Amino acid sequence: MIKPYNGKMPDIKNAAFIADNAVIIGDVTLKKGSSVWYGAVLRADSAKITIGEFSNVQDNCTVHCSTGFPTEIGDHVTIGHNAVIHGCKIEDNCLIGMHATVMNGAHIGADSIVGAGALVTENKEFEPGTLLIGVPAKAKAQLDNDAAAQNAENARHYYETAAEYKKEQAKPPAPKQI
Repeated sequence: MIKPYNGKMPDIKNAAFIADNAVIIGDVTLKKGSSVWYGAVLRADSAKITIGEFSNVQDNCTVHCSTGFPTEIGDHVTIGHNAVIHGCKIEDNCLIGMHATVMNGAHIGADSIVGAGALVTENKEFEPGTLLIGVPAKAKAQLDNDAAAQNAENARHYYETAAEYKKEQAKPPAPKQI
């Protein structure tokens, strides 16, 4: 469901794939090659949400914002299943693990990983290439180039999968068997 809010319609023209039960409302921009998967909700009713090029928001994620806290997701970012992303900045080539939460004012540096289930609290900033784990999330290690390459591979895989889904959905439905 794609809906305007307060006179602003989501800009989805460059997305690679949007699942039919995803909800995208208000001042949302999906850049080239991005994808939004089943059950995800992107609700930009109090600030802007931007999803970068070739980034993916996986199943059942919530992406929201607050007044003064837009949500900016960079290029080649993977937002894992059931994550909550709220009024924060995630730089390029990051992986946000399943069930992770990133709160208002947080800033995740490029090439980082936020581990599954981690809670990045308000206004926390982390340098590029950081592994963040725990509740609250803390820097556990500096990542090497292999981890950054794997983050890029995750995003590429989702872009390719999105193209397959879009192609499959364009096919006419099979005739019903009697």
